[in-house]
Amino acid sequence: MPNRAEILKQQFLQSLGFPWQSILSESRLAEILEEENIRDRNSVYTPVNTLWAMISQALDPDKSLSNAVKQMITWLSAAGAAGPSVDTGGYSKARQRLPEPLLQRLVPETAESLEEQVPSPQQWCGRRVRVCDGTTVLMSDSAANPAAYPQHGNQTAGCGFPIAKLVVMFSLLTGAVVAAAIAPWATSEIVMSRLLYEQLEPGDVVLADQAYGSYVDLALVQQQGADGVFRKHQARRTDFRRSRKQGIGDHQVVWQKPKKRPEHMSPPEFAQMPETLPVREVCLRLARRGFRDQRIIVVTTLLNGNRYTAQHLTQLYG
Repeated sequence: MPNRAEILKQQFLQSLGFPWQSILSESRLAEILEEENIRDRNSVYTPVNTLWAMISQALDPDKSLSNAVKQMITWLSAAGAAGPSVDTGGYSKARQRLPEPLLQRLVPETAESLEEQVPSPQQWCGRRVRVCDGTTVLMSDSAANPAAYPQHGNQTAGCGFPIAKLVVMFSLLTGAVVAAAIAPWATSEIVMSRLLYEQLEPGDVVLADQAYGSYVDLALVQQQGADGVFRKHQARRTDFRRSRKQGIGDHQVVWQKPKKRPEHMSPPEFAQMPETLPVREVCLRLARRGFRDQRIIVVTTLLNGNRYTAQHLTQLYG
């Protein structure tokens, strides 16, 4: 996967002109700019040109402003248009004029555009799959960042970098980010993910690791008309000899609503959750060449064992 990402980066950077206009057309981008009330200043650094230059700058190993300006000169010259001067001041000011909400809107727009280009038979059981996962990143050591994103408590003050936590929901089919959240590193990944569930659409399937395999997460996903497939938390016991059996290592159980309300949920939100939740527990055997076979248990709200067989779930989670 890292090699594929590098190949895509190189293809992007070597493209003359605007490399991703096939993903998000200039006409659609113009509509979004109009809706966000972003006006063209009739300069070389139009919002569209600036946006494409910013993406190129983020992907390029040389992330300097001067290199981004050189890239823009190359693109515009290949298109037969006049390029900007080599001075970076104009580009720097143009970047600052782009509002953050514009970039936030473009994330799901590009993800949806990519999915529309993939044949629907490639979807898993005819369903869109969304994957949730989190990580941490080091922030720039600016004057403002430490206040919003404190460094780790084990670090001596002034000797480390601010740390931010990212949680991303992305498309399993294309790998494109659908929604993302950012917060200080001490913020719970699960709390951040539960905010992203609001981006789900009816019929979606959410895939995640055992940190998500709880009653609350399954219930919240189901409230959006979607279904969850999570690895079962190791603290929960499993006995396939009981409850409604659907096959070997496959049965339905009823989970009870927890008595304690999560701190991040308000009383009305917690009250809306059902008192019980039918859940299917399935034992999967994951096989990878060069590794020992691994058995895991997943919990899911996909209760139809004929339509969503253990083999289908193994393919999905594996």
